[in-house]
This record gives sequence, structure tokens and C-alpha cells, in this order.
Amino acid sequence: MKQAEAAAIAGSNNVPTGAGTSADWVLAEKFEELTGVTPMAIHNRRWLDGKHCAVVARRLYVNIKEADQWIQSQISPRRPA
Repeated sequence: MKQAEAAAIAGSNNVPTGAGTSADWVLAEKFEELTGVTPMAIHNRRWLDGKHCAVVARRLYVNIKEADQWIQSQISPRRPA
């Protein structure tokens, strides 16, 4: 991914700068590899464009941190037994 595209997606403070750092944004294919969530499922979840996912140069990216927060918000609290 080009630096300009990365900056447009993640903002200059989130772009990885070297080895050992983690990116906030990954391609949908990588997200599927990590989580099992397919690109079609990403579309079906109606995530917010620019927050949870983004299309840059006709490629779908997912913000891992925002996706995780969304998933956490969907988990209903456990009721006491």
C-alpha cells in the first residue's frame, strides 16, 4: 500500500513506521485470514464507511480496532445465574 493511501485511510499518527508495529487498517482478505469474517460479511454488517471499513483504490480495508469495538458492543451482557 502506498504511503499516501495509508495516510488517507489511517491518518498520519496510525500509519505503521517500522517492524514490530501493528496497523489499524488491513485489507479485507487479511481480516478474513485473521478472523474468518469474509468481505461479503463485512458489507452485510453495514459498518460505517471511514470508521469500520473503507474502500481505497477499489480495495476494501477494515479497521481492526474499530471492528473489535463493534463486536464487543454486540455481545449482550451475561445475566447472573
